[in-house]
Order: sequence, then C-alpha cells, then structure tokens
Amino acid sequence: MKTAAFIPIKANSERVPGKNFRVLNGKKLYEYIIEHALAAEVFDDIYIDTNSDEIKEYSINKGCNVIDRKEALARNTANGNDLLNYHYELYPDYSYYFQLFATAPYLQPKSIKKCAEVLLNSTVYDSCFTAVKHQGFFWLNDTPINYRPCILPRSQDMLAVVEETTGLYGMTKNALEHYRCRIGANPYIHYVSKFEAVDINTEEDLKIAEYIGKHYWGI
Repeated sequence: MKTAAFIPIKANSERVPGKNFRVLNGKKLYEYIIEHALAAEVFDDIYIDTNSDEIKEYSINKGCNVIDRKEALARNTANGNDLLNYHYELYPDYSYYFQLFATAPYLQPKSIKKCAEVLLNSTVYDSCFTAVKHQGFFWLNDTPINYRPCILPRSQDMLAVVEETTGLYGMTKNALEHYRCRIGANPYIHYVSKFEAVDINTEEDLKIAEYIGKHYWGI
C-alpha cells in the first residue's frame, strides 16, 4: 500500500505574474507546500510537476521527484482533474493519490498527515479534501441557499456552507480509476482554520496572507 503526493507548480501565472516565486514572509510561495508535504511524513513519494528549472532544482535538493510539466497542462484551460489523471497514467502503481497546491502555503503538516491517515485507514471514505465551514447568510445569484429571509435564524444555528480550500485532495486508486476526478462518492472532509485555508489567487490574497502570517501567526 503506497501513497504518492503530486504538487503542480507552474512557472507562469496570468492573474498574478510570477506568483509561485513571490516572497511571502521571507519565503518563496512554492517552498511552503513542498516543505509541509515533506514534514507530514506520510507519503512514500512526492512528485513536483513543473516547467521551472528553479523549482526542479529546489525539489531535487529536497529529495522530491520531478515531472516535466506537459505543455498542454501548463495552459489555463487545464484543471486539477486533468493533472491528477495524467499523473495517475504516468504512475499507476500507487494505492492512494494526493494532490497539493502551492497556492495553499499555510496548510500545515498535521492537517496533511491527518487527511492521509484517515483515508488510508478507512473502509468508508474513497477520497478526502480540506475545507472550511461558513455560517452566514448565503445566496446563489438571486436565491438564498441556506435560510429564508422571512425567518431569520441565529448565525450559530444556520446550516453551514462548506467551501473547498483547494489545498489538498486525496483519492484511492479504485475511486480515481472509476470517477476520473479528484473527489469520489464518499469523501472525508477535513475542516481547517481560516489561516490554513488561505488560497493565493490574486494580489490582494498575497497581501492578506502576508498580514495574517506576520501579525497573527508570527511567521
């Protein structure tokens, strides 16, 4: 029973130029998730999928394996499912496949380890992902989705809306073969703090992450 983690890290980014190389509280963004995946000590192998020579060198020095980013998968039209299926096709002999992202710099080793251990020891779950719960007043376009405006509940009594953090996903080999996506039919949802849920997609996200890391968590 072997596990593999795949971390895609592109050299290019349209919304935030050079995003994965930007310095966040003294460390380049791509360094965080690689270090945290290694520190979790739960994966047999870690693969870094990248088209950056700098990231390749860093990954090899850290003891990770490197996958040369396929050109078609470096485009913005490619998604996490495409990448995970490609990685499975390259390396079909693992029992569990995990996917982590550089845009989640504060996802902690203990959360990575917990997700993996639950999935590996479960006879119920076929996948896992990290998420946060929101108890607020949510709408989808012009329709409320978790309350009725005419009957206002206390916020603590509201039906929580669950948001994927897009930090970590895990699948059993059987589920990945069957569904060909990164979430199966019976996922374990691992809830993380808002700190761990930080997701870097815009310049504003970077500023918020810098502030949170420096002023609230002492990074």
